[in-house]
Amino acid sequence: MLLMLLSESLAYPQTPNSSPVPVFHDIASQAGLTASHISSAEKRYVIESMSGGIGLFDCDNDGKLDIVVNNVNGGAQLFHNQLCGGSSLQVDLFWPGSHNSRAIGSTLILSTDTANYYRDVKAASGYLSGDPARIHFGYPQDAVLRKLQIRWPDGAQSVVNNPAGNSILEVTRSG
Repeated sequence: MLLMLLSESLAYPQTPNSSPVPVFHDIASQAGLTASHISSAEKRYVIESMSGGIGLFDCDNDGKLDIVVNNVNGGAQLFHNQLCGGSSLQVDLFWPGSHNSRAIGSTLILSTDTANYYRDVKAASGYLSGDPARIHFGYPQDAVLRKLQIRWPDGAQSVVNNPAGNSILEVTRSG
């Protein structure tokens, strides 16, 4: 449902008019959105399918989160994000010699000049859904990155000062 609402709000923005009934214009192709409409003619703007789960990840390392949908009785769908702006920092944690080599259970805090952003490294997020071990932070284009704090699953802490924006940062725990 979230996906459908997101697609509709991006593809069919409301235009002001004097009528109390909203008027929408189909700009999906201009926005780079394509989909197969498999419903009846009177519901041609609804993509009908039943999905069991989704995953958010950056499939092409361009810094924008893409969506993969796990459909019931059908193939998976990949929605490549071509719309978002802003900047991103992606973080891969490694913990060599541990039984938890991707540091699942870690908490990361990215501090910028405008806000703090919190993420947890998780392996699963719901029924038929999952999260990648790579953490994605999205933030405003003009934000200045101050530091990245990492609290590892055993409570140890690491800090990366002034991380480079729009990059993939690999942090390997020593010791």
